[in-house]
Amino acid sequence: MQEKGLEKQEILNILEKKLDKDYSYDSGSILGSMCTKPFDFAVEIYKKYISKNLGDPGLFSGTAELEEELVAEIAELFHGRNIIGTFTTGGSEANLIAMRIAKKLRPDITNPEVVVPSSAHVSFDKAADLLGIKLRKAKLLKNFNLDLEHFESLITKDTCGVVGIAGTTSLGLIDPIEEIGRFTEDKEIFFHIDAAFGGFILPFLEELNYNIPPWDFSVKSVDSITADPHKMGLGIIPSGGFFLRDSSILKNFGFEIPYLAGGNFKHFQIVGTRSGGTVIGFWVILKSLGINGFKEIVKKCMENTNYLAKRINEIKGIKLATDPVMNVVGITTENGKSICQIDENLRNEKWMVGKFEDFNLIRVVIMPHVQKIHLQNFAEDLDKIVKKLNYV
Repeated sequence: MQEKGLEKQEILNILEKKLDKDYSYDSGSILGSMCTKPFDFAVEIYKKYISKNLGDPGLFSGTAELEEELVAEIAELFHGRNIIGTFTTGGSEANLIAMRIAKKLRPDITNPEVVVPSSAHVSFDKAADLLGIKLRKAKLLKNFNLDLEHFESLITKDTCGVVGIAGTTSLGLIDPIEEIGRFTEDKEIFFHIDAAFGGFILPFLEELNYNIPPWDFSVKSVDSITADPHKMGLGIIPSGGFFLRDSSILKNFGFEIPYLAGGNFKHFQIVGTRSGGTVIGFWVILKSLGINGFKEIVKKCMENTNYLAKRINEIKGIKLATDPVMNVVGITTENGKSICQIDENLRNEKWMVGKFEDFNLIRVVIMPHVQKIHLQNFAEDLDKIVKKLNYV
């Protein structure tokens, strides 16, 4: 640190130069991210209430009540009643909370295991490492859907939890949640749904009359759900959400913090201090957009998704990994050659996509910041690259 502070404008000039390397959502070149530019009104509100700290809800009881109101509204979207929940730092923390609960509910299991699809997010690997849980990964079929037979075979007397995905990281696919739920019937196995991405698009796809299989609290065996406002919810980054059917679990396994200025309370969070501004920001988003507003955003995303899928089908040498279920497009090669060279060339052209080497595909996520003109330019560059690399 320098001894004397700099003038505001000098600081801003230095900062602008340093951050010039960062990509911008407005540029249209970010095609591989499941986050997007937060809703303008939410940003405005977040700035106003940035000092709210839900790590001490006794001091900010109005904000805490807003969170409860939000949880109830979101629970309705997920076909649930009397659901409890909380905002988190993101899906990774929410999934960690779910894994912890699964383990805590089965103290009789010496070597706890959780069964997940091999398409599960890396946050489950992190949680397993932190909690001393063995993660058992079920295979996928050639069409990238879950191999249900293999999944069921991994469930043993040591299984404390199972996970289904509603919007896989790689392709946005939905696991057969009802079928997985049947595996847990009459067993003391915690059933968690990772809908970090799908949580704030699937309800609106249903409203738009898409054929969406049951994935949420409408499936009676589902115990908890992860859903991230900072993805398709347009919330402040970072914002996650954890929603739980059985409220008694908080009483039995919540962390009790007795020394806070606002009084003691119980919570699920791994973190202590957490932003109340993100909660207020998302409350504003729901009130501002309503169901119809979200439907319009999702409708546009799906129109752009269908456009890109059509363009991919017109380019010789590559193909869709699978037909899109939501606003995620997976691209692979027709002849099985590695996708890595295509990915490298796209990056040289400043296209930021996601690469999944294990599945040999690149992922394009059609978020609200992605416009049709961006996809037109992307498809033209992709076509040139495929021809240049002689993938045809």
